[in-house]
Amino acid sequence: MENDILGQVIEVEKEIQKCLELEKTAAREWLESVKKECEEESVREGQKIKESLLRSIDSVSKDAGVKAAEVVKQAAGDVERLGKLDAAVLARIVSKQIGRILPE
Repeated sequence: MENDILGQVIEVEKEIQKCLELEKTAAREWLESVKKECEEESVREGQKIKESLLRSIDSVSKDAGVKAAEVVKQAAGDVERLGKLDAAVLARIVSKQIGRILPE
């Protein structure tokens, strides 16, 4: 009888061990699955960030181009306006500003 009980205990322990091994395997598989999903999501998010960055760079470049064109247009207008000044007017302007340039 004692051998029967001992045999049953051993069988139950073997069953518990099998269950534990199955659970460990299932947990490892689940962890691998979650890890793979996380890696894939990370790649997708990285791609989204990269695309967003490229769109931002493109937008900023276009804005800078527009602003540069405005500055060039303004400078061309200034050059044209200054080109129309006669020598006497330019001499007066230089005379007024020369004090700022030269030390006393």
